[in-house]
Amino acid sequence: MRVDADIPFDFTVGKTTFSGGKYKLVLTRIHESLYAVSMFGEDGKRVLATTAIRNGSVNAQNSDMVFAVSNGGHFLDKLRTADAGFKFALQNTDRTVAESQRTSVPVSGSPNF
Repeated sequence: MRVDADIPFDFTVGKTTFSGGKYKLVLTRIHESLYAVSMFGEDGKRVLATTAIRNGSVNAQNSDMVFAVSNGGHFLDKLRTADAGFKFALQNTDRTVAESQRTSVPVSGSPNF
């Protein structure tokens, strides 16, 4: 599966913070509901390798990336498509992130599994 996103704000995935911009995410199934995630910057270079868990959080209307908003930061929480949803680990275990507001950014791409 591959999706493209133009993220208008700085954001964090795991323990790494990225500048806003255009990114491509490629998800590859490792085992059952566990997926390897590679994120590439505008220059085509891989900037992140992590994992995500496939879950039932889908968005039939529009594919999107969901970010938890806490203490002025945006933390990647979910990727949702019409066919599948993926949950990313929030490294900050502070309850303020778990209970924070969410914002989403539309994505496009091929949700083929």
